[in-house]
Amino acid sequence: GVEDMDNTPGEDVSIISRDGCMLCGRLYVFRKKAPLMIFFHGYHGVPAWDGYGFFKICKKHGINILMVDQRAHGKSRGRFITFGIRERYDCKQWAEYAAQRFGEKTDIFLAGVSMGAASVLMSSELGLPQTVKALLADCGYSEPAAILKETVRKMGLPVRLTYALISLGARVFGHIDLEETTALSAVKSLQIPVLFLHGKQDSIVSLTMSDALYESSASQKERVVIEGADHANSAMTDFEAYEKAVLRFLCQ
Repeated sequence: GVEDMDNTPGEDVSIISRDGCMLCGRLYVFRKKAPLMIFFHGYHGVPAWDGYGFFKICKKHGINILMVDQRAHGKSRGRFITFGIRERYDCKQWAEYAAQRFGEKTDIFLAGVSMGAASVLMSSELGLPQTVKALLADCGYSEPAAILKETVRKMGLPVRLTYALISLGARVFGHIDLEETTALSAVKSLQIPVLFLHGKQDSIVSLTMSDALYESSASQKERVVIEGADHANSAMTDFEAYEKAVLRFLCQ
């Protein structure tokens, strides 16, 4: 997958975030005047791993795709990863960049895996361009605080004390409130159609989080669970099922 992306011609693009960070991505145009997918990877992830399933689908079926380096990852600047709190604004700005560049006749799909999926869902409450026609959320968590607490619990650390220290550190060093917003609250007023994807054996983000997001979403929605897939690995576990779900959803 990495070799495929490296050997596929693309254009390096960048924008400046609302807080002054340079954000970078790589645009792949497979067909003129085709819809555009914008992909956001997960925590400490890279587009080539987290997003290869979406990339492969887009390349195969002539959908253009912009693979973004999230803030504090890859070529993008930024000192802190904020679990979607600031990344949601980045999602909105990338969508606005695409809407301005490609015009009102180009449909835009926002897709993400893990933290990228949560960021995409949280961005929906900020007012996205009208050309954003669909969201695709693969193994996204319901709340930044919830996934942090779950990770702390799995590490065998005292949840209440450890989370309190993490939350304090986020406020002091990152100037963010980890409970400022959640994907769960965002989807309750969502009006854009959304596809939820999740691996049945996800060991990082519980399937119950996907259940909660799906049940709370106010928009047209679908949910597909990939058997045998661990976290952020659904496309690689069963690409045929993954591809079928994505295409069926986008073609509605």
